[in-house]
Amino acid sequence: MTNYPINSIPEINSFLEPYLNSVLTMANKLNINLLDKRFSGDHLGLQVLSKKEFDECHSALLKNSEMIHDAIIHERRNRIYRFKKILSLKGITIPKIEIFEPKPNADISKLRPSIEHIAFYIKDYDSFLKECKNNNVPIDKSIDTNGSKFFKTKLIDNIEIEFRNDSLGEWD
Repeated sequence: MTNYPINSIPEINSFLEPYLNSVLTMANKLNINLLDKRFSGDHLGLQVLSKKEFDECHSALLKNSEMIHDAIIHERRNRIYRFKKILSLKGITIPKIEIFEPKPNADISKLRPSIEHIAFYIKDYDSFLKECKNNNVPIDKSIDTNGSKFFKTKLIDNIEIEFRNDSLGEWD
């Protein structure tokens, strides 16, 4: 049992419903229609506050998902899980969840434990990124690691949206 809303699929769904309402509202304010067919849900990002919480979440997630990627990124553990039953709410499907520990020397009081971001795959990533920049969408960061690209919006109303050109954890 964890303190995060991931202990069962019904628990995840009950947390996600109001969260997705907020995500859709925020995206609409940015003139982004996440229900457009060019977007597909990719994953949720779950920030935990300690190694112990990471291990507890790992155990909880294995009940309803399989781990598909395990890595050390920015000197912290990072794992990706594929849900055994893909989540589908508000017209958005979410097949995976990513969990990550705090970065070393992170100020824990400034972290947002629980769902830290939601990510979407978009086929026309480069043109979408250009469109977002032209429309003054507030972008926090844009990353290109060996062709795996993503950008995140700045935190608005406790919502951060990531857009990707590939599917997290599904690299060769």
